[in-house]
Amino acid sequence: MRIVHILESTATGTLSMVCLIANGLAREGHKVDVIYSIRPDTPAALPGLFARNVRLHHVQMKDVSLMRSVSALRSKLIGLDPDIVHLHSSFAGFLGRISTLLALRRTAFFYSPHCISFMRRDISTPKRLLFVGLERVAALRRCVYVACSESEQQVVRRWLRQPVRLVENAVKAHAAKPGEPDEQKESDDFCVVTVGGVRPQKNPGLFAEIARRLDRPHARFVWIGDGDDALKQELRAGGVIITGWLPRRDVRSWLERADAYLSTSSWEGMPVSVVEAMMAGSAAIVSDCAGNVDVVRHLETGAIFSSAAEGAELLGRVIDDPEFRAGLASRARIEAKDRFTEKRFFQQLAPVYEDELKRRQRSRHHNVDRTILRQHTS
Repeated sequence: MRIVHILESTATGTLSMVCLIANGLAREGHKVDVIYSIRPDTPAALPGLFARNVRLHHVQMKDVSLMRSVSALRSKLIGLDPDIVHLHSSFAGFLGRISTLLALRRTAFFYSPHCISFMRRDISTPKRLLFVGLERVAALRRCVYVACSESEQQVVRRWLRQPVRLVENAVKAHAAKPGEPDEQKESDDFCVVTVGGVRPQKNPGLFAEIARRLDRPHARFVWIGDGDDALKQELRAGGVIITGWLPRRDVRSWLERADAYLSTSSWEGMPVSVVEAMMAGSAAIVSDCAGNVDVVRHLETGAIFSSAAEGAELLGRVIDDPEFRAGLASRARIEAKDRFTEKRFFQQLAPVYEDELKRRQRSRHHNVDRTILRQHTS
């Protein structure tokens, strides 16, 4: 089959998932194309993240006129004539469907929002309803929503009444920390990390406040990522080290050396970075928001907090009680290696593709039968 992935958000978790899916499908022998857009946080080494037999096509979807994006995307997709189009992120999901209205009638469309737009908590209710309306307009082009978490699945069902299947995110497995946790540390500091863009969704202000409240001389807080200058200044004022964007291997190294992973997000789809931290053996301390609560089980595979005070208190306990910390990390690693594997992901994704392709085939046969019937009765 020819499968096309459309990706506007070429960074962080969304990019990780598209790489995983595209490379996996290419290994299975499918013809895979990725249509992508460039953003300020797009890795310079983007082509190197994909297998050699995955074809990449640049179509700019932001910072150009909407009509130009729609026209370019429509032309590219019609030229590729795929069996499957899989859209990733809300903006690409909208453009990909609008651009192909009345075209590619035999193509099956799938849409992974990776945290659908109206889950945002930094916008007003009218704007959230506007995003719901845009999703309903785009739904004129039939597609199957592929939710990455139960929270996202419930939101899509409640607001859009569209076909939606749940396929939780996955990460590439990598080696766990060998030996005792302190054997890999370069100092006696207790290292708390997070990964992501410095933007409102990740709530950098809360991260900085927890760092200030903890007030432990040997606690070091590290933010791996980049973004808004004012928010970065707020982090630095809280004593947080900002590394900027790093290559994947360096991010993985930080996660493996970290004692704890702190997520202060206000909303998520299903945070790949939290899953990666669990896989690497870090104790995950996460905010009580959609996405985070779908990954972590409180005081079993991590800890969930609802305020800065509670987050600082839980981190303090993780620091003071090595046995508690080791238990969280061990259970998290075991669950992540079982629940968030590539094998499980493709075992769930394959039936989603197959069911929709079969449905479309039945529909085409039904339409042919109706045409024949009309001819015989006319």
